[in-house]
Amino acid sequence: MAGWFTSLFSKRQTLTGAWVLAGHSDWVNDVAFSPGGQFLVSGGKDRTILLWRLADGQAVWKGTGHTDWVKAVAFSPDGSLIASGSGDKTVKVWSVSRRALVTTLSGHTDWVNAVAFSPLTGSWLLSGSADKTALLWRTDDWFVQKSLKHMSPVYSVAFSPDERFAVTGTYDGSTKIWRVPDGDLVSELPEQRDWVRKVAFSPDGHLLATCIWDNAVRLWQVKDGALVQTLTARGFTVTAIAFSPNGRWLAGGTHEGTICLWEIETGVLIGVLEGHTEHISAVAFSPDGQKIASGSRDKTVRLWNLRDFIASPEREESAGV
Repeated sequence: MAGWFTSLFSKRQTLTGAWVLAGHSDWVNDVAFSPGGQFLVSGGKDRTILLWRLADGQAVWKGTGHTDWVKAVAFSPDGSLIASGSGDKTVKVWSVSRRALVTTLSGHTDWVNAVAFSPLTGSWLLSGSADKTALLWRTDDWFVQKSLKHMSPVYSVAFSPDERFAVTGTYDGSTKIWRVPDGDLVSELPEQRDWVRKVAFSPDGHLLATCIWDNAVRLWQVKDGALVQTLTARGFTVTAIAFSPNGRWLAGGTHEGTICLWEIETGVLIGVLEGHTEHISAVAFSPDGQKIASGSRDKTVRLWNLRDFIASPEREESAGV
């Protein structure tokens, strides 16, 4: 599948230049695009949530109420809600239209490190915590459907695209796949040698990506847990991951402050985005695949426009953007 991306980055070009969104006064821990791509939400160590309007890069709302770091943020699939997880042990749910708190979920007994809405119906919200549990919340009444118990703090969570399964990654290197909504353990990937910082399903649901504190992203086959590919970035430590919406590429934020771009079919590192000056905690593709957002300990959010790097209309057409 040799498209414009391979041609453009055949020599692993280093790309610079991004829209810098500065509003947090401390580390940016997570970012997420709204389903329509009009907004971006970010959560920070400064205990706040910022909602950015992407048409002009303005912060149009600042959510306050958490009493500790905001570790994770997520949009519901209809774009009406934002969930935030915090070191204050709570998950807060916010109305986007009213710019107001809807409810505070208080089921955890330690830091909430990750949150995710089920991507089809939004019927479920999953939160992962340092209390060694992941809680599956019903979004119609905000009660806990299931508590998924682990032997170690939970640092990352995700739903499969068909929302039949959820995955959790933990401090002891385990990655577990659970059936939704009954909470049965379906399978467990081979234990990795360090904590699983991020997990992500491919858009078709066939692959699961994980990153630990090393220079690689591992791609696993969901149906049997087989390791099918390792994407490497020599000289970088991968700390955050995201699939492109078309499933062709994977972005990896790094401890060194760069973003690595791989072509999944070939496993080739095809580009590096430079601009952040510190550890990148989160990366996300826009719904149309034209942008990448990144959040960093340098207190900024950066928005990278991939159209800036398309060399010709023919490559643009082959990319499907």
